[in-house]
Amino acid sequence: MPRLFGAQRLVLQAIQEAQGDTTAFIEDAKLARSTQIALRDIRDWFLTMDQDEYVDLALTEGGMKASITPKGRLALGLYRPFPEQAATLAQEPVRLRSRTGRERALVIGVSDYPPPIPRLPAVANDVREIAKLLGSDQGQFPGQNVKSLVEHEATQKAVLEAIDSTFSNVQAEDAVFAYLAGHGAVVGGQYYFVAHDTTVKDIATNGVPLMQIKAAFDASPSQRAFLWLDFCHSGGIIPRDLSGGQDDREVISRTLEVAQGQGKLIVAACTPTQYSYEQGAHGLFTDALLKGLKGEAANKGEVTINSLYDYIDRKMGSDRQRPMMFGQMTGRVLLMHMA
Repeated sequence: MPRLFGAQRLVLQAIQEAQGDTTAFIEDAKLARSTQIALRDIRDWFLTMDQDEYVDLALTEGGMKASITPKGRLALGLYRPFPEQAATLAQEPVRLRSRTGRERALVIGVSDYPPPIPRLPAVANDVREIAKLLGSDQGQFPGQNVKSLVEHEATQKAVLEAIDSTFSNVQAEDAVFAYLAGHGAVVGGQYYFVAHDTTVKDIATNGVPLMQIKAAFDASPSQRAFLWLDFCHSGGIIPRDLSGGQDDREVISRTLEVAQGQGKLIVAACTPTQYSYEQGAHGLFTDALLKGLKGEAANKGEVTINSLYDYIDRKMGSDRQRPMMFGQMTGRVLLMHMA
């Protein structure tokens, strides 16, 4: 069994003490206060101990929380078993690590919008690169199960059909990863992804409703479902009488705030202008996502959902584009294996 380091033992003991005779998940901020260890260092230890199977992690909107595993208790010399907590355990998804061979990924993006909608030069290349990474030898998604819709392929009809198919044709233990990038707009109090064939005057008719995307996500049997959204606020291209002057982030938050079912996580970023995309540059969120998948988010050679979100959170800092997170993911889900 790997040796516990001083700070690692301290954090693990603090989790165990906070849990008492339960299997509750303890928030990172609470442990930082009780141990006087910096919050960022607490999260680093979380990821390391998750890798060693000493804890189970859950992502929350505010960060992370952890629950000690039987292996972690043994590492602390606590040989007595957990108390009976059948009802509590039943509420938590099983700790899933192995591939099923049925993992599915869907990446969608539009760069070259027809006028008057501004172009987003980097998006199409971002989508292709993400799809290539996920389906590579290092990725955890079978190449034949990684689908992409780029540029003119990403029509309203094609996007809705692909989302429904991706999230519905899976089982509980299958990981599902969906990523959408492009313009977004608020019309009549609802948020829409601007597809390639969406027209400015008819967004409510030929745009892709975020509410419909979320409905397919919520209905998925998968308990390892991830939806990543990188929207560029369309600003002046949408007449104010259509948008109602509502804040994009507020409407997105209202639409996504409750993710239905276990093991479902949504991460959404909304750039206020096209500035981040000019000159072919990546948006901040997608840039962090790509770098994380390429290995900068790796912990002991593995990029997991937990380590990827933590990496993105670090990179974004307090920036206006800092992603919003909805839902909760318990357990350890592997995305890339760098070794």
